[in-house]
Amino acid sequence: MNEESRRKIIIDTDPAMGTKGGDPEDCFAIMLAMNSPELEILGITTVQGNVPVERGFSNASYLVKELNQSIPVHTGRPGTFDKERNKKREWLGQREQMEQLTPIRPLEDDDKGAPLFIVETCKENSKEIELVTIGPLTNIAQALEIDPELSKHVNKITMMGGAATVQGNVTPAAEFNIWADPESAANVFKSGIPIRMVPLDVCHKTRFGREQLNTIKENEHPFCQFVQESVDPWLKINPNKNIEDQGLHLYDSLAMALSLFPDLAEYKDAYVTVETKGEFTDGETVCEFNESIMGQIFKPQPNAEIALDIDVNGFNKIFEERVLNFLLNL
Repeated sequence: MNEESRRKIIIDTDPAMGTKGGDPEDCFAIMLAMNSPELEILGITTVQGNVPVERGFSNASYLVKELNQSIPVHTGRPGTFDKERNKKREWLGQREQMEQLTPIRPLEDDDKGAPLFIVETCKENSKEIELVTIGPLTNIAQALEIDPELSKHVNKITMMGGAATVQGNVTPAAEFNIWADPESAANVFKSGIPIRMVPLDVCHKTRFGREQLNTIKENEHPFCQFVQESVDPWLKINPNKNIEDQGLHLYDSLAMALSLFPDLAEYKDAYVTVETKGEFTDGETVCEFNESIMGQIFKPQPNAEIALDIDVNGFNKIFEERVLNFLLNL
């Protein structure tokens, strides 16, 4: 593929592959991007979420090194956008009991930091970059704070986050990535950047099961053994009780696939706000499709397109070709 025709992306992520007991699926999404000739990955930025931020920084750096990529990796810092929120989410930056498989890389290795990297790279490639956000939105909100004009330079955000017409997964109201830092999410939805939201509504239609992991394990390549050791504890935790025989959802890989192939999904425009004041609903993505009474009266302008249905077989084919086959052929 012609270098000039490749689409430029930055992946903002909270990767746990390399930290036992964390959701390892972000790294499958990163592998999918690495094995997509349509994409040029200008950088990977890490954020506090699935794991403390220094562990995500270490895991992303390890992945890039082991797969012989020359992609810059930059890290955010511990904490959420709002100081009061940080008191409630402080535990997300701790969790010292989690066993680490990859070497810890200190945050001080990165003088620039993720938010400034996002600002500089988007301005240098104005209107050419898509942000693929597959973790909490802290880095993006902080980048918008550094440069309020950033929205003029970002082409699009494809976001794994939220729940539109279904319940949340971390609470009945909220999906984890939004719940982890609702103030950041609220700021991003208000930013004016075009957003493609990939919510639980479609993510829960995907599946990665024990049989797929066993196939990866059969390859004796050290990286495949690392994948097996990282993914196995999460399958045993099995937070997705609606999936039988120890499976997980491919939330982030689906978002990456829809960045590449948006026609895999059906969308509906909505005006999305994020609940930041609720006692029981913090992090809820309130999606106004202008079908409620107030929506029909005030008709707020949409700020996002929401994926509400997907071609599951089409997605499975892409995941098999660009992730599973890649690992099996190492």
